Amino acid sequence: MPQSDTWISKERNSPLFYFCAFGLVGSLLLGGAAGPGFLSDVFLQLLSLPLLIAALWRIASTPASRNVRRALWFCAAIAALPLAQLVPLPPVVWTRMPGRETAVESLGLIGRDLPWAPINMSPSGGWLSALSLIPPLSVFLGVLLVDHRERRNLSLVLLCVGIVSVFIGLMQVSRGLSSPLWFSELLTPNEAVGFFLNRNHFAALLYSLIPLAAAWVASDDIMSRARSRSEKFDVRAIVTGVTGFVVIVALIAGELMARSRAGVILTIVALFGALALAYRSQCAAKVAPIRLMLGATALAIVFSLQFALYRVLERFEGDPLADTRIAISRNTIEAAMTLMPFGSGEGAFVPVYAMFQKPHDMVANAYINHAHNDFLQAWLELGVAGPILIGAFAIWFVLTSVKVWRHSYVGGLAIDRSLSRASTLVIALLAAHSLVDYPLRTGAMMAVGAFACALLQPPCPLVVAPAEGRDPNEVRDAARERRRNHRDRGVAGASALAESAPLASRPIRAESHEPMEWPKEWREP
Repeated sequence: MPQSDTWISKERNSPLFYFCAFGLVGSLLLGGAAGPGFLSDVFLQLLSLPLLIAALWRIASTPASRNVRRALWFCAAIAALPLAQLVPLPPVVWTRMPGRETAVESLGLIGRDLPWAPINMSPSGGWLSALSLIPPLSVFLGVLLVDHRERRNLSLVLLCVGIVSVFIGLMQVSRGLSSPLWFSELLTPNEAVGFFLNRNHFAALLYSLIPLAAAWVASDDIMSRARSRSEKFDVRAIVTGVTGFVVIVALIAGELMARSRAGVILTIVALFGALALAYRSQCAAKVAPIRLMLGATALAIVFSLQFALYRVLERFEGDPLADTRIAISRNTIEAAMTLMPFGSGEGAFVPVYAMFQKPHDMVANAYINHAHNDFLQAWLELGVAGPILIGAFAIWFVLTSVKVWRHSYVGGLAIDRSLSRASTLVIALLAAHSLVDYPLRTGAMMAVGAFACALLQPPCPLVVAPAEGRDPNEVRDAARERRRNHRDRGVAGASALAESAPLASRPIRAESHEPMEWPKEWREP
């Protein structure tokens, strides 16, 4: 366990940290809409530009590791794909693509010549989708560049905004339509939505924060802070444990007030993951954090029995097989197979789905804006590139998760390892939710997912900005030399410590062939 004066440092944060915190808070406050084109999304993209510029500027002068370079190439592929779909193509090319027959026939009926057109069947939606990637990419790159201490502080920023969202959601439910805390005309007075427009996405935020809160409780176990029976408990660790307990209770209570079926189920999964996180922690006493997690769950359920139990049960009364998601998935698969291998283009789901929707699948006074399955929608919009990107991410995620849970995470303190393990739970929960909904279509949850992905990578080391007139290669070589000297000093210090140890505790060197001199008191008289 780290010492009490090191797990929360009083050092000053770098300017990049404040850019990251500003980007995360802005994403959670303004990114609650489930589709591009809202005015709040425009503000969020503008506010994220300083963080993106600062991160790219720092990356340009940073000797990145191989893992970081792979992450950067993956981000570049994600950003370049929707832009590549917007490149105009000659008529002889795009008219031969699958699914374009209807457009060709329509232009022929009105007597227009075939124009140049991109792969994307809805170019305006493609541009909006490409711009929506600015906030999550900026958050990912920014968190990738800050150190462990600043990452810890950013996790606390996320938890603070989450608690504020819970209280706003509870006020929305308690005050009903008279509450001034509704941020949209799409009012759902019986469900808490916080800063979101949809209760399912609000629920996604809450269950994603439970593993992060559990990471703090598990890593700063108050029972392991005492080194002897006579030593008092660490006050800071006690405050951390109690605060984490209260945060988990509040998150569970807010989850029940949101009345999301998927949210309730995934909250239970998140709590089991939190217990595994506490058990896997390197604390000397693992019982206390597990008890804290169980106590938080029990207390939240008791408090919510008279307020939310019947409201939650009402959400489970309907027959899941009668849900329109099955018909939507069936039509999405048909459309995706028809438009293979290029897809319809990012952001073109609504008009393309309307072409394949059956009359008996239509819903009165409503239209289908998403597939309610992000993997199928990515297949439809991106074509063969969608499954390839998803598969590459899944392979990286599985391999990285195995390393993180096997103590192979390099650097940092125990809390940093716990936060990295919690991030694997966050990503897995969001991926599971994406099978029945579209939480990652909101700017807020994309930022949370990007933050979790960045925590799985070791911080990218930063070099000092080169002085005027100095070669950047010389500065980089000097930084490597300083690190090498630092390691040499560490080895020399360990050797000096071994030489100063008692003779009986010194290790016997295999390369030494000189006879050992016994102490006087051990010799025969």
